[in-house]
Amino acid sequence: MNFEVCAVNIQSARAAQRAEAHRIELCSALDVGGLTPSLGLIRAAVRALEIPVHVLIRPREGDFCYSDAELEIMLDDIRV
Repeated sequence: MNFEVCAVNIQSARAAQRAEAHRIELCSALDVGGLTPSLGLIRAAVRALEIPVHVLIRPREGDFCYSDAELEIMLDDIRV
């Protein structure tokens, strides 16, 4: 069984790795269900960790029905 931890900053990501998580899901704004983290946080987490970093892609809080413009934002986030 894999153990994945949601992390919102470098401190929680490192703590997850020390706790022997198999991977982290990196996100921001967990209080609204999670949003895409900043590019700076993504880069820092990838540099700091030895376990895989999975990045949440979600441009806004609320439902999961996205407009074409929001889908373009999400695709751009993925490319970056």
